[in-house]
Amino acid sequence: MHLRNWRRQAAMAVASVLAVLAAAGAAWAVDGRVAEVTLYRGQAQITRTVPVDGAAGSLEVVVTGLPEQIVPDSLFAEGADDVEIRAVRFRTRAVGEEPRDEVRALDEQIRETQQQTMLAQKKLELLGKRAAYLDRMETFSAETAHGDLSSGVLDAEALERVTLFAFEQREQIAEQEVDLQRQMHDLNEQMQLLQRQRGELTRGAERTVREAVLFLHKQSDGPVDVRLNYLVNGCGWSPAYTMRAGGERQQVSVEYNALIHQLTGENWDDVRLTLSTASPALAAAGPGLAPFHVTLQPEVVAQTPNEASGQQAVGDLFGNYGRGMSRGQVIDNLEGLNRKKIELQMQAGNAVTFQSNSTLSWDLNTFACASQQLEINGDAVTLSVLRNEPSMPGEGPSLSYRLSGPVSLASRSDQQMVRIMQTDMDSHFYHVATPVLSPYVYREAELMNASEEDLLAGPMTAYLDGRFVGRGEIPTVARGQTFVVGFGANPQLRTRRELADRDDKVQGGNRETRFDYRLFIENYSNQPTDVRLVDRLPHAEGGADIRVTLGDTSDDISDDKQYQRIERPMGLLRWDVQVAANAAGDDARQIDYSYAVEYDRQYVVSLPSSKQSLQEEFERLQRDRQKR
Repeated sequence: MHLRNWRRQAAMAVASVLAVLAAAGAAWAVDGRVAEVTLYRGQAQITRTVPVDGAAGSLEVVVTGLPEQIVPDSLFAEGADDVEIRAVRFRTRAVGEEPRDEVRALDEQIRETQQQTMLAQKKLELLGKRAAYLDRMETFSAETAHGDLSSGVLDAEALERVTLFAFEQREQIAEQEVDLQRQMHDLNEQMQLLQRQRGELTRGAERTVREAVLFLHKQSDGPVDVRLNYLVNGCGWSPAYTMRAGGERQQVSVEYNALIHQLTGENWDDVRLTLSTASPALAAAGPGLAPFHVTLQPEVVAQTPNEASGQQAVGDLFGNYGRGMSRGQVIDNLEGLNRKKIELQMQAGNAVTFQSNSTLSWDLNTFACASQQLEINGDAVTLSVLRNEPSMPGEGPSLSYRLSGPVSLASRSDQQMVRIMQTDMDSHFYHVATPVLSPYVYREAELMNASEEDLLAGPMTAYLDGRFVGRGEIPTVARGQTFVVGFGANPQLRTRRELADRDDKVQGGNRETRFDYRLFIENYSNQPTDVRLVDRLPHAEGGADIRVTLGDTSDDISDDKQYQRIERPMGLLRWDVQVAANAAGDDARQIDYSYAVEYDRQYVVSLPSSKQSLQEEFERLQRDRQKR
């Protein structure tokens, strides 16, 4: 009796131990739910909420259904205070069929289309056999009829029936062949469409499932949530704006939207979405700085093997590097260096192993040495470019926009749009007339960004009184900053420029030429209109060889501070005038001005031979005009 009880107790103890061991080593699969998405310009960080239930102890949880575009090394998990995450592993597993419902549905349609194509092909082959049989029958009937005719026993009625039957059959065969060929053409087009759709959904994917294995320890019983995070490729966003102005022109409605491409392989349903301009970084350590080793070499004449491309390879960065190059070559070299540095910086931000961090750090040091070598060896041209070099893209503060409500974004090939914000901004409308360039007069509005968000540079669509008036682009605008938006040409305004008089005279060794100009603005509307009329004088750098003097003007030059500081010293003229209603023809608003040019009479005025630096100067001027 005692022996039997002992055996029963021992068996129960062994069963309990096995149950504990099984529980400790057990793993169950769970999909979890995509709860949060931080969308960057070229990637996204996904946060899945994974429910974990059961008793306290060590657990192994398999999170299934991870997307094709996942970055395997980016997986990490976070738990509450009573859950300890010990490790996270990524694995793939081959499956017999594509696990996603939409791909499985496409596979079924492809199989059905293939079967229909095979059936149509078999029917065409059968029609070919029927036609061949008719050929043999007609040959047999003709030979038989010829023999019967020779013997005088020809059955004309039977021959007629056979002939009519053959023609009826051939007509049916022809109709069926045409129908089947049309059907085959339609099936082939349908197959190509289905295969393209499947290719878009499974781009870069294999017939595998992707899973994350979580090794964790629960300190208490009951359900808890674990957050699984990972990066995915195949997605990004860009800003887009819509500007709407009404009849009063006192405010402009600004709609700030995000155009999103989402082809990650998983749908984002009712997620909390954050849009970010930052770059995702997984590395805990930053790049290391290497010594800046230098040596001396004889100065040589600037080499020109790469003049066609305007750049020098990193391996060529020695000796005369930074000397004897044109401004354009220096700018091209800097742009190439900066592009590569940005690429390496992004890679270094995700370098989690010592070897990858060391390799990328060395590459970054190589390009940094090239930049410092420009500073050491640079001549006046190079140093001028370095002093005026704008900040590298990405050096400004990163911006993020957290959308207020849940958002759903399917994984599909076409772009999707979400609203970041909508606000009304105070505006000041005016017109800009440039008669030396165009007879059209364009509307512009100065807007104050009084919202709580900074605005990224991006494309803009403008509407005025509900009508589309044009597209453009706005610069990056900080909170509290004023910027300028164009609203298209006003069809009721026109402008023109006339040379009224020119007078040449020679004084000593110099030639002096005086010019008189008339500028006109016509207003065909019944409302007075504010116009900024702009023109220009010849501008000589330094003014040592050519002296330009502004003469009399019928109206005062604008006293706008930004214009006086930036544009007026460059020979640009501006008048802020009001054009009366119905001022056209002889009643057009007129501005007169004159200027004189004096220079050595042995020369003529010509245009500079180097245009690149002047174009860069003009582009900076245009950017300054976009913001106040």
